[in-house]
Amino acid sequence: MQTVKRQQPDIRQIARLIPPSGNLVQGQNEIPIHTALAEALNQVVASGLNSYSFFEGVEELRRAVAEKIKIYNSVSVDADKRPLELIITPGATGGLIITAHTYLRGGSAVVFEPYYPYHKRTLETCEARVDVVRLHGDDLALDTDELRRVCREGKDRARYPLKAIIVSSPANPTGRVFTRDELQAIINIAEEFDLLIISDEVYEHFTLEAEDHISTASLPGAFERTITVNSFSKSWAVSGWRLGYLCGPGELVNQLSALGNIYYVCTPTPLQHALSRVLLHIPGYYDTLRKEFARKRRVLCDALERTGFQVYPSRSTFYIWTRIPERFEDSIELNEFLIREAGVAGVPGSAFMDEPEEDTYMRLCFAREDEMLEAAAGRIIRALG
Repeated sequence: MQTVKRQQPDIRQIARLIPPSGNLVQGQNEIPIHTALAEALNQVVASGLNSYSFFEGVEELRRAVAEKIKIYNSVSVDADKRPLELIITPGATGGLIITAHTYLRGGSAVVFEPYYPYHKRTLETCEARVDVVRLHGDDLALDTDELRRVCREGKDRARYPLKAIIVSSPANPTGRVFTRDELQAIINIAEEFDLLIISDEVYEHFTLEAEDHISTASLPGAFERTITVNSFSKSWAVSGWRLGYLCGPGELVNQLSALGNIYYVCTPTPLQHALSRVLLHIPGYYDTLRKEFARKRRVLCDALERTGFQVYPSRSTFYIWTRIPERFEDSIELNEFLIREAGVAGVPGSAFMDEPEEDTYMRLCFAREDEMLEAAAGRIIRALG
């Protein structure tokens, strides 16, 4: 009998099934934006800075981002240099798309499973594919021998030859943070097979400690082959603004501007100016963010662990990745129960895997205001208690 492949759950469709008061589904930061950023935007719009900007971004934000990268990522890029080493993009997604269409068309890239579905879907838009390297067990262990084997086999393929490794740390959906040694091993393998590294660092400021996050491009042998993709959507709670950036060596980054200019024309000009005015001027902003999200994580972890979940002890604080209680057959069944009985939903783990051996994991996003999060946690306890 032929096995029918299970269709992966649609995250946005799940979000439509529940009220905002129970939405632990979507990976967006729903806390209020900082008042200084809101005031800056009002001032920018009132001053008339509402026209097209050049595709690579307004000078004020480019220089602020270059300084941010130097301070927080230990990587030096020159905002004024040509060929371009830094481009402001419409979200990290905008950066991923132009990177994929420029460098990966007709090829493939390694992703680590559980993976971020948009990495896979982005490659599909340019007739490319993914090679999956699974992280093993409840501790999500990286097998570097397996990675090397996949890279060796992929590099020699006639169809869809391997061209890149996509590194996401901290990772969506698991919160997995690669250690320095793990990142260096990935870099060494990329160098061995002459592969591009695409480093997705959107969740860099959502770690328990600042030093938990290590930027891939800061490590030996990485910068010259790494395009770093990042976003302000999560860290500044402005997902609807579509503000991100990518950076790397000029010979890689500059080639992205041609397609980007056609696809996007520019990233919203007034939003760039507003962020440039506050990005480096709120003392302790990221330290406060980390402490607040560590506290939010504890609220939801406590509720889940009281009701039979086994939470993955990640070093990051935006998502919870958890094994579901044993009394449920799979995470889809549990999610349907939570929607029905608690008005709360997360995302079944199968949304982030090609063919899971068992669908017994879930992702829940706790980037919510305290009142909503605490109420949702209470309803989970009552429904499963």
